This record gives sequence, structure tokens and C-alpha cells, in this order.
Amino acid sequence: VDYHLQVMAQFRNNLSIPYLTAYRETISILFDKGQSVGSRNEHDSTINAMYAQRCKETVYFNKSMQSFWLGHTQRFTHYSKKLLEIQSLGSHNRLTILFYAALNAFRGVKNNARSGSKFNTAKLRYKEAISALKPSAELSPLNFGNKAHLLEAEMLALEGEHQRAKSSYAASITSFCSAGYVQEHGLACELAGNHYKKIGEENTAFDFFQQSKRSYMRWGSQMKVASITRKIEDIQRK
Repeated sequence: VDYHLQVMAQFRNNLSIPYLTAYRETISILFDKGQSVGSRNEHDSTINAMYAQRCKETVYFNKSMQSFWLGHTQRFTHYSKKLLEIQSLGSHNRLTILFYAALNAFRGVKNNARSGSKFNTAKLRYKEAISALKPSAELSPLNFGNKAHLLEAEMLALEGEHQRAKSSYAASITSFCSAGYVQEHGLACELAGNHYKKIGEENTAFDFFQQSKRSYMRWGSQMKVASITRKIEDIQRK
């Protein structure tokens, strides 16, 4: 990305710079823990001015993804809301952000809480996402069916339907693996591990966390590898 940024700057292609910079920032945060985020070039002022004017969708999408993977729930809500307000938002980005918005909402619900504002918000986000994903999942199971399965698993887990949740987690993990979505396979394994740990099946949780770590390592995200390693070590200490 740095090479292409240099080429764009050299040929004064200012239209491409903001888009590449947004993705560069996301890559750096997830893959090298943000060590290279600060190494911007002299075109920063141009980039910053152009962010608001020409590439809101790209900026808000990347900020949303950064926030989700970092676990910043409120920040994700802020940027995803701005993104979904864009009338010209592409259908793929809309489906993706609805999927992550539902997962983000599930994070805010405390264990076994089946009432209250956060639970109601999670149900609402789930309904919004699943109603949007289902038609696409029928047309393209490998692209969207796995996401629908994972959302169903999280909702079932929240409602205490543990056996059905297990089946949905397994379906999502298998589908993400078949589709080659390494990062989302890692995420599905991590969420499955969280569920098994909550219901006291720590050996199974440990196995899922190990699978998750392998996927995150393949993805190349140092930040997620460190995060899942802490979960593995927490089980090992018991």
C-alpha cells in the first residue's frame, strides 16, 4: 500500500490517496498493532480535507472495521451509524456492516441477560441483519449463509438455546472454512469458544480458541493473535 501511495503522490493522483490511506490504516492497526499508522507523507493535509468530501463510505467503513476488531463497541456504533446513513452505500458494504453491527450489539449484553435495553438492542440489530442477509444467503451461501448461521448462533446462545446454538456455530465455522474467509473463520471459532466457556465446557472452548488462533495467524493479525492467546492462557491457568 505504501508503494502505491508513493506512486499516487508522485503523479498527483489525489483522488486515490484517501482511499488507500484509509485501508492502510486498517491494515496497520490489525496486522502490526498500529506501528506504521503514524508514518504518513506530506500529503496528510490534502488527505484529511478530502476524507469528508470524497470518500465518506470508505472512511466510515474502515473506521467501523477497526473499531469492531479492536473491541471498541461504542466507537463501532458511532461509525456504523454514519455509514448506514449514506444513501448511496453499496449493497455489499451494507450487508457487511449490518452483520458486524449485530455481532457488536451481542457484545454489550451481559451473561444470561434476556431483558433490558441492551438485550432489546441486540434483538433489533439481529432482526435487521438477518432479514437483509437471508435473501442473499439463498443466492450465495458461501458469501452470506455463514454470516447468517453465526448470527443465529449468537442469538440462540443469548436465549439459552445451547444445543441449537452449537449446531449453528458448527455450520458457520464449516461454511467460513469452505469459503476461505480466514478472519471470519477465526471470529466464528472465537465466538463458539466464548459460548462453550460460558456453559462450562472449557475443553471444547480451548479447542475452538486454538482453531481461532491458527486462523488469525494465517490472516496475519498480530492484535487478534495476542487477544486469543490471552483467552487460551486463561483456560490453561485453571
